[in-house]
Amino acid sequence: MSELRRQLGSLIVCGFDNAVLPANLNSLLEQGSLGGIILFARNYVSSSKLTSLTKTISAVSNGRAFIAVDQEGGRVVRFDGDFPVFPSPLHFGKRNDLEGLLNGTSVTAKALRTHGVNLNLVPVCDLDPEDSAHVLHSRAFSHDVKIASDCAKAQVEVLKANNVISCAKHFPGLASATGDPHFQVSFSARTLEEFRKSDYEPFRAAIAAGVDMIMPTHLRAPALDESNIVTFSHKVLQDELRGHLGFTGLIISDDLQMLGALEGVSQIEAGKLALAAGCDLLIYANLQETIESLLDGLEACATADDKLRERISESYQRVVAFQNNNPQYFSA
Repeated sequence: MSELRRQLGSLIVCGFDNAVLPANLNSLLEQGSLGGIILFARNYVSSSKLTSLTKTISAVSNGRAFIAVDQEGGRVVRFDGDFPVFPSPLHFGKRNDLEGLLNGTSVTAKALRTHGVNLNLVPVCDLDPEDSAHVLHSRAFSHDVKIASDCAKAQVEVLKANNVISCAKHFPGLASATGDPHFQVSFSARTLEEFRKSDYEPFRAAIAAGVDMIMPTHLRAPALDESNIVTFSHKVLQDELRGHLGFTGLIISDDLQMLGALEGVSQIEAGKLALAAGCDLLIYANLQETIESLLDGLEACATADDKLRERISESYQRVVAFQNNNPQYFSA
């Protein structure tokens, strides 16, 4: 295996079916050529089987894998049954109930760590759209910028205190957007000033609290970039997220198998574009059957593109530095 292919693989976080780690993903983790695993309800049978699965992932990866989940509370939970679950973010935001949020986040974080999960893809930093038909309905804390920011900050702090990696999403915010990125590119007519004065604020609060990762979304916002969705926008990720907001942590894509990421491009092209824009980690939610062909395609793209190889190396070094500098997240 080439060093380029190994580095590429280490930037991918992928999902799979059922509750047993597939042999091909096991092999890639052993070789250090897969960054991590994202878990869904389809992977959860019981708390004991979840622990067995995560122990396998951690053991074969020498303790280096990101083991991720969306355990937001409310309608977005991947583990339930005998796993503790709590109300939605909006439940706490509507009541301005920071104490309840802190308790729910703490109990969830402790349960995740006990079961071997080291990355919870929260907080949801979008402002609440106040629309029951919106993709974010009940998933965001509040339409009020201060309440949303206070909740995001509190959630990051509790996750860090419990040695769980945090990820603020969905940058730059979907509150004003039409369309669900699971099925199409979302669109927002917000101005740059509006984004900076309102939507950015919960992300700013999360960054101030030390959030580890930020996830951009498959949003077309012409005021930010006339040509590219945010996931594929060097301008937004570098000038706005890293420049204007000063974020120095890891940028992790949303699922690149969502239709919002695949409008006019293949899964390979989506990965290439996300890397070129500045994403450090790429999520593919169900890749067990096609990961080798994806790696083949990305490796071919990078072999022919000096700038892409430089970006891959930059992200690889950033990910390795994060792992080395934060052993608390990767220890048993």
